Amino acid sequence: MSPVDPTHAGSAHADQALTSTDVEAPALAASTASQALENRYGSARRRRFDRRFALWTAGALVLACIGFFFFSGWQTTSQIDWQDIGYTKKSELVLEARFEVTGPANTAVACAVEALNTSKATVGWKIIEIPPSDKFTHTISTKLVTTTPATAVTTRECWVVV
Repeated sequence: MSPVDPTHAGSAHADQALTSTDVEAPALAASTASQALENRYGSARRRRFDRRFALWTAGALVLACIGFFFFSGWQTTSQIDWQDIGYTKKSELVLEARFEVTGPANTAVACAVEALNTSKATVGWKIIEIPPSDKFTHTISTKLVTTTPATAVTTRECWVVV
């Protein structure tokens, strides 16, 4: 018969109640062990570091988004688009070029028109200035004189005149 045998009803240990010191002793031992571990290895990780890391990460993400929108052209710009319509030969060395320019209203625009020969060399060019107006799209027709016969006419580039 062992003293912890539950079938033994006459045991003196079964009748004794647990005292408060018996309950506090394991908690005190755990606290002392925890204190010893903190003294040896340092205290537990603090939450403040996690918050600072989260705030820095969020700030970097916001700055990255602002940079993306700024450099991706999300802001309003004065973009100029142009499209060649065609050309007509008036004589061997004179052409009439037609093209369409779309840009912001009330903005002066300039375009470079170029005539090319069969080997794609420039044989004539002209810069056309379009004055500001209320229209967004302008159809332009201009006379272009060349040095040798041309086989193609193109609008090379358009830009906002400052």
